[in-house]
Amino acid sequence: MTFLNRVLQIADPRGRCNRKALLGIALALLGLQAVAVAVHWFTGNAALHFVASTVEISCLWIATSAAIKRLHDLGHSGWWVPGATLLLFAWMLAASFVSYLTLGESVAVVGSPAFMVYAAAVMVWPLAATIWLHFATGVEGSNKYGPEPEDSGLSLSPCGAGLGLPEPQTV
Repeated sequence: MTFLNRVLQIADPRGRCNRKALLGIALALLGLQAVAVAVHWFTGNAALHFVASTVEISCLWIATSAAIKRLHDLGHSGWWVPGATLLLFAWMLAASFVSYLTLGESVAVVGSPAFMVYAAAVMVWPLAATIWLHFATGVEGSNKYGPEPEDSGLSLSPCGAGLGLPEPQTV
């Protein structure tokens, strides 16, 4: 499989992704973002804002697709992602309101102890979800989202065959 086909397979939210592939994708995205930030930071070139933004948007898409594929491997719908995003937004609003009432205006000062408490409260749920996605055991065998992932850790759903990628293998 060519590099471009592999990237297209990863960017397609259909199919399944096991723990091994999710970890590989996460590390690759982290490395890509680190390189983009380092190049942007060390060159100081304002024109690289566009490049850095493009890399970030691409990384967001691939990370979301990988999370959806991982949910599929666990037997859950990809619609959990927008649902979790809405719940996180509601949680952030509630945490902001409670933090402001209990800790005062210092919660808005970045680096203050009150801000750190607020940031920790907001990040508890995304961190827990990330840990769960990385450690939960996937469904063995085929499920309604596709066959069990191959050695690469990825599998396409039957409807993902129209991308010009190899047909999914049944287990």
